[in-house]
Amino acid sequence: MQSAWSDPPFQPLAADDPREIGGYRVLARLGAGGMGRVYLGSTQSGRRLAIKVIRPEYTEDPEFRRRFQQEIEAAQRVQSIYTAPVVDADTRVAQPWLATACIPGPSLAEAVTELGPLPVDTLRVLVAGIAEALQAIHRAEIVHRDLKPSNVLLAPDGPRVIDFGIARAADSTPFTRTGLRIGSPRFMSPEQARGEPAGPASDLFALGSTVYFAATGRTPFGEGPDATVLYRIVHEEPTLTDCPEPILSLVRRCLAKDPEARPTVEQVIQTMMMSDTDTTVHWLPPTLTTRLTQYATSVETSPSPPRRSWARRPAITGVVVGVLLVGGLVTVLQLTRDLEAGAPEAKATATSSAVAQKAAAGVSPSATPVKTTPAETKRPAPGRYPINRQFYTGSQWILVLNYFEVGKDTLTAYVDYRPRGRTRQLTCKDELPTASLIMLAGGQAVPSKETFCSAHPHRKDWTVKAGKKFTDHAVFPMPDDLRKPFTLEWQAGLSLTGKVRGILLR
Repeated sequence: MQSAWSDPPFQPLAADDPREIGGYRVLARLGAGGMGRVYLGSTQSGRRLAIKVIRPEYTEDPEFRRRFQQEIEAAQRVQSIYTAPVVDADTRVAQPWLATACIPGPSLAEAVTELGPLPVDTLRVLVAGIAEALQAIHRAEIVHRDLKPSNVLLAPDGPRVIDFGIARAADSTPFTRTGLRIGSPRFMSPEQARGEPAGPASDLFALGSTVYFAATGRTPFGEGPDATVLYRIVHEEPTLTDCPEPILSLVRRCLAKDPEARPTVEQVIQTMMMSDTDTTVHWLPPTLTTRLTQYATSVETSPSPPRRSWARRPAITGVVVGVLLVGGLVTVLQLTRDLEAGAPEAKATATSSAVAQKAAAGVSPSATPVKTTPAETKRPAPGRYPINRQFYTGSQWILVLNYFEVGKDTLTAYVDYRPRGRTRQLTCKDELPTASLIMLAGGQAVPSKETFCSAHPHRKDWTVKAGKKFTDHAVFPMPDDLRKPFTLEWQAGLSLTGKVRGILLR
């Protein structure tokens, strides 16, 4: 039987798969999970994305929508080179979706299943990279809660931890849905198996189980029914054979029953540090490096299924073109006779007809050039352009894009911060804009050159009373082209991030 490893990493689209999601082109299938399907997508400029879409049977379930929104908020708060950054999302559509950067590599589960255990030098980089990802996740006050080999991708420059689908902020309400298990049994911590709250130490336990799998191809508590595996995790010691040092010592510490006895992520990183200046160079064995090349190949997209209303268009178009050509030929013959007779009005008609014939053929009539000024066609007139569109709703704040102010060389966005429920504090360092940009329809990103904080460096804190608002702003250099709808991306701290899409200034 042929190994699945020889198959291409991307699967072709089926007839019922979407060809476009949220304005992004869908190229192929990447895989599927318990909550949805993942597609390979592309931005207008050609950057590849992984787009996760909730399954249709779950879209009417408020609990699943809440979990998906939680995934987005969690992912937006994590900033690390060892995670997949969130690019875009929409939870209000019929089938909510989340787009992240596409990581060009297989999962750890796939690699070990197909090629066997990884060498020690690769394991060192793997452990350190996962630990750095967890460090960023925990710094954002999030617990992953589902770290496992299928949620670790092997990229050319190091591992990536993905999928915060069941992660939650440490202070959020736990899920209490009957029959819903949060996490994968073979990689759960004892406290998770007992149904107790899972803290950062639970991710360290999962790290130990994941690394042992990478080193041996087995799980430390064996196989069997979920209940049997969970019993072993809570009551029995792991079986750790064939695991090389120093990985074995670290795995033992991570798999301690007592969360307090497990190492911190900082201790894990320190243990795995190597003397090399760059441990990610050639960190994967040749068999895996060869596999990575398949992720960079072009993807042949399947054409969209034909629709009846469009199926006859080529034939109709051919008839219309034929009629126009015949009509044009008759007109030319008639004009020729009139010209030979010397009719002056016929000469004028012939000139305009020739221009029309060139335009119909796709040729610019050089005899009548149209002069336009770029500023007149690409830039809106100076003034204020009301927008009034809400683009972020959280437990504490609502953000509304109020209006744009168009100047001679600048475009300024004004955003209202409206507190929810009670008077709240704004701190410039943490919650006012740290990043904002305009994404043009052609894919060009225009970052802001000034924000409220930079304009008022001596004041850092503001009090916003309930029912009132705080108006913030960001100043952009005037983009080259605003003729098409564009997107404002506004990040006011790691926990307040939103986008306003399809803005058009006229």
